[in-house]
Amino acid sequence: MSNKTFELQMYPPGDEQRRQNVAVGAIILLTILGTACVSLRVYTRACVVRNMGNEDWTIIVAALLSMVFAIQLLVSVKKFNLGFSGMSLTMAQSVESAKLGLSEIAVYKTVVTLIKASILMIYLRLSVTKTFEWLCKASIYLLFIYQTIVIIIIPLECIPLRKMWDFTGTVPGRCIDTATFYYITSGFHILMDVWILFLPYRLIFSISRPTRERLAVYSIFGLGFFGTLCSIVRFHFLVIALTSRDPYYDSLGVNVWSIIEINVGIICASMPTLRPLLSRAQRTRTRQALRKPDFSDALSSPRDGKRGGLLQVKEMFITLGTMTTSTFRNTKDSYSDDEEWQDEKPPPVPPKDPRMPKIPYPDMAYRKF
Repeated sequence: MSNKTFELQMYPPGDEQRRQNVAVGAIILLTILGTACVSLRVYTRACVVRNMGNEDWTIIVAALLSMVFAIQLLVSVKKFNLGFSGMSLTMAQSVESAKLGLSEIAVYKTVVTLIKASILMIYLRLSVTKTFEWLCKASIYLLFIYQTIVIIIIPLECIPLRKMWDFTGTVPGRCIDTATFYYITSGFHILMDVWILFLPYRLIFSISRPTRERLAVYSIFGLGFFGTLCSIVRFHFLVIALTSRDPYYDSLGVNVWSIIEINVGIICASMPTLRPLLSRAQRTRTRQALRKPDFSDALSSPRDGKRGGLLQVKEMFITLGTMTTSTFRNTKDSYSDDEEWQDEKPPPVPPKDPRMPKIPYPDMAYRKF
């Protein structure tokens, strides 16, 4: 039985090529969308707001690596026939595909880590309490420690490494349980997604704003929910690929969902920063929110320092585009800060009771009762 006959018996005619064409289209489209979103973010932060932060540089690196990952996938698909049955591949294609797969995993894990770190760095700008700041920093440290461990383990999956692509079984050595390793690393990222979603919950709902506005704020931070869904779907395809009798055919799904996951994450992490691009008043508020506060003013009074921090958090919420439609009803770009934070002003002095008799000052001072 020829290889071609085997393919036709396993899969419908043209199925492999059709899946491969869809994969190529998805890889190119998602990469363009993610790159365009980051480009708009960089223009907004560098030219409009004029305040580039660590989170922006981190997402730039993630976008560059996502393009590297896309190129790797395109090479795997077009040159090594990723998505075709393993029976249709030559031994050389199988070996080269396995080698390239290792580098793809390393790049993918790095991009996902950088996206999450970028979101946590945005949270750091909103940190008013020491506890929230500590949680954000601890999460960032955990991500980079995890990433370092993963990068070390990937080339040590087999000792010697060439045993990983030894399909003849002639190379002596040993390998770790790669399926368990990939399950753990993917599960870790899903748990981190959930943690990042719920991390700012107490901070947001501690701000004295209407419930509708606070829900709008949380919905912006909750954009990462879509990235979490993509991670879960990717995990499903990962299980299929690792338990498949034809992993070259079934690994196409997990690779496509990997590119979807990282670019959806990049878009969700960048969209909240694009509001100043559309509103002149928003640009001014964003510059004020992102400017570094005066250290001496912050230390002048603990109460004032905390109040100033809360005001900065509110300003950042508007910067992230979290005010509801009703909040901006009947407002224009000339919206003033005094009207915006009217609830922060002290209450007006109550009017005097007109029924009280007016007593001259000397009588008031010397009157005897």
